[in-house]
Amino acid sequence: MNKLDGQLNVLIHQGFRESYIRGKYIQVACDSCESLVINSIATHEHGCSNARHECYGCSELIKTNQRYCADCA
Repeated sequence: MNKLDGQLNVLIHQGFRESYIRGKYIQVACDSCESLVINSIATHEHGCSNARHECYGCSELIKTNQRYCADCA
């Protein structure tokens, strides 16, 4: 697995399910919003159902409408 494949897997895990490798770069895309890259950080639109953040207890990625994952709740 090369560096781009690893980065693409991370983006998909963060909810950017439509992202793909385009030459030497990754095209960031989400199927629920108009995603945007700001200062090399991929972002979802506010309120996107695919947006994720880290659990306040263990740093696992969870949906933004939750504070803790099932293990920490």
